[in-house]
Order: sequence, then C-alpha cells, then structure tokens
Amino acid sequence: MSTTPQPTDWNLDPAALVALTLLLVGYALAVGPLRARMPESQPVPRKLIVRFVAGWASLALSVISPLDTLGRYYLFSAHTAQLFIIITLSAPLLMAGLPDWLMRLILPTRRLREASGGLLFSVIAVVLFNGLILLWHAGPLYEAAIHSDFWHDMQLLTFVVAGMLTWWPLLTPANHQIRLSSPLQILYLAGESIPLDVFGVYAIFAQGIIFYHTYAVAPHFWGISASIDQQIAGGILAVPGNVIDVILMSVVFFAWIERMERAQRERERLADEQTAQVSGTGE
Repeated sequence: MSTTPQPTDWNLDPAALVALTLLLVGYALAVGPLRARMPESQPVPRKLIVRFVAGWASLALSVISPLDTLGRYYLFSAHTAQLFIIITLSAPLLMAGLPDWLMRLILPTRRLREASGGLLFSVIAVVLFNGLILLWHAGPLYEAAIHSDFWHDMQLLTFVVAGMLTWWPLLTPANHQIRLSSPLQILYLAGESIPLDVFGVYAIFAQGIIFYHTYAVAPHFWGISASIDQQIAGGILAVPGNVIDVILMSVVFFAWIERMERAQRERERLADEQTAQVSGTGE
C-alpha cells in the first residue's frame, strides 16, 4: 500500500520527467540541428527560444515541484494555482516560442491554417478549453487523478492542451492575416473562460460543501480548513484570470485604436499630397 507523500516532496514521476525532457529536446532539435532539413525554415530569433524555455521551465516547476504534491494530496488551492500557472503562463509562452515555419509544418496546408484561425475554431477552442478542464474536476475523475499516477499525468497533459487551445486564436498561427480581428479578440477574451469562472465563484460560495473527499480528510496546514481552502481555490479560478483578460483586452483595444489613428494619419497625408500636386498643376 502506497503512503501519502510529504507536502515538501517533489514529484519525480518518471512519465512526467520523460515527457518534459522530450518536449525540451524536441524543440532544441527542431530549431537547432534539424532545422536545415525542414522546408522554408529560418533562423529562430533568440526571443522565441527564451519564451519557449521560460514556458517549459514554468511548466516543469509546476509539475515536479512540491506544488504538485500539495495540490494532489493536501490543498485544492495548490491544485488551482498549478492549473493557473499551466494555462496562463506555461501554455502561452510555449506557443509564443514556436516559429512561424514550424507551425506551417504542423499545419501543412493553407486550408488548415485558415481554419485554425477562423471564428468557428475559436468557438471550438472555448468549448474544449472549458469542457476539458471542468470534466477533470468532476468528482470521480478528479479523485482518480489523485490516486493514480497515470490519470494524474493525463490530467496534467490535458491542462497543457487546453491551455494551448485557449491561446491559439490569439497567438498561433504566427500569420497575423488569419488571426482574429481586434474586436473579435476582445470579445473572445471577454467570454473564453466564463464557465470556469462560474465554477470558481461556486467554489467560493459553496458553504459547507466540500467538493472532494481527499481534501476534506487531509491535514490542515496553517489553520486553513477544507472550506476555506476551497474558497481560496475558487478565488484563484475566478479572479486572477479575469484580471489578466482585462489587461489583455486593454492592450488589444489601445493597439487597435493606435492602428486606426495611424491609418487615418496616413490617409490625411496622402490627401494633402494629392491636394498639393493639384495646386502645383493649376499654377
């Protein structure tokens, strides 16, 4: 019978370590020694490599550090903190580190690239993102992921995939021409995590209801009861992500306004040049 790890234990699950190693080595080979063999490949800017490595490092720490042990066996709030790191930090950094030519190899036809950048795919991404995460938080599946290394690894893998799906319409493909327009990006950011937010709000106000048996009987750290732990977890799900969404919506909005103003100034400049040419011809 396996014993429960100590809260300070690191998660050294071989499957997780192998997956993390393959991810980093695969990227290093693709942008390094194997790049010359790939069609239309170009040197990868250092900033892309830094983004990918930073995303990988944040993912690795969230998966193998004691945060994983705490979230799996002791605190629901630690689990939601891990989830937050994966979907709002690791996933976008990993995607932002993928060069355009590598994405063209992953999506080899123009039809696929256009489909992955369309409005329909954005709707599908929202449904899958929320659906996959909420599915894993259904009681039986969640408890299975706690007590089984295989299902725990599958849960974490699903979180990474879901995180990439929700960022795909904003970050990938790298071709700006087939990304969502700025108004649609704002609309997308406003609604992409509403179901998960509702779950978080419910966790905050679910007085006397403990979602998962494991946390109800786990040792209480720092005087945090299971109900308070669940409320903190709900706050992590509902609040920081929305703050980030508001910041991103502001960035997209002001960039959109700036582009419109720049285009207007360019039109006015061309109009002035045409007026000057007409005046010069009249003289």
